[in-house]
Amino acid sequence: MATTLPPARKKNLSEAEIEAVINRGGSTISKSSSPEKPKHINIRLTEKIIGEIEQSRAKRPRKPGSPKLGISIHDWIVEAVLDKLSSESQYEK
Repeated sequence: MATTLPPARKKNLSEAEIEAVINRGGSTISKSSSPEKPKHINIRLTEKIIGEIEQSRAKRPRKPGSPKLGISIHDWIVEAVLDKLSSESQYEK
């Protein structure tokens, strides 16, 4: 049976060092977020919708010699959302 040594003991902190850590304090969490900082979301799509996206992706040109489709599903969805937002903003004017 293999045995290991116990972890090294941490040095005991003096009262002054403990007080220094306590008195240093911390900072508050800022609630403002940059509009350019990406937020992560999860979406659920039916197989039919994903199939339609795949068909649309397959029509895009590929890089020469690449077996991959020309655009990822993520990029296709982001592009579609941006197109929709652009068309919706025209109605607001």
